[in-house]
Amino acid sequence: MKKNNIKIDIKSEFVPELSNNEDSLFYFSYKVSIHNLGINKVQLLSRHWNIKDGLGRKKAINGEGVIGKKPIIDPGESYKYKSYCPLKTEFGSMDGFYTMKDEEGNLFKTSIPHFGLISPEKIN
Repeated sequence: MKKNNIKIDIKSEFVPELSNNEDSLFYFSYKVSIHNLGINKVQLLSRHWNIKDGLGRKKAINGEGVIGKKPIIDPGESYKYKSYCPLKTEFGSMDGFYTMKDEEGNLFKTSIPHFGLISPEKIN
């Protein structure tokens, strides 16, 4: 997904060592790459996640920055981070947006593309 010269790539993975079937707690990691394809620096200020589990239950998460940081991404550079999402089901999905600021102080939103959270046992 590309908007405002920002491209977001995401790869998710089931994390069996953190998950617990008896407690219906399933952890997924996701690696995010935020690419600045523009000619100006941008700063990531906040995140908004829409999380949906396999039963259709929805949760919205808002917060400052990502993993405790508000990175500034130079033109032609990327910022990468890894985080986790616990679910009560073995599959679900996420999407959302980042609120960012350009060098002139203008705020804009960059969409985070929809991606699946699926444990290998649930893939046919």
